[in-house]
Amino acid sequence: MAAQVDMEKCTTCGGVVQPRCIEACMDEAIRVQDDRIVVTEFLCEDCNECGYTCPDRAISIPLELVTF
Repeated sequence: MAAQVDMEKCTTCGGVVQPRCIEACMDEAIRVQDDRIVVTEFLCEDCNECGYTCPDRAISIPLELVTF
């Protein structure tokens, strides 16, 4: 299971160069596509660094769906 982005909450906040969640993702599983934050599920390691850094609290990993 990959991180889930609630686009109703997400403001694509600005980090230094790009949104904070992208800067925090060590696996390069998050990108901006068509002005939306997209998580590539097979790259996401469920670490939730993106969720911790999100000031909008728009990213979460539903613990009941984690498969590790």
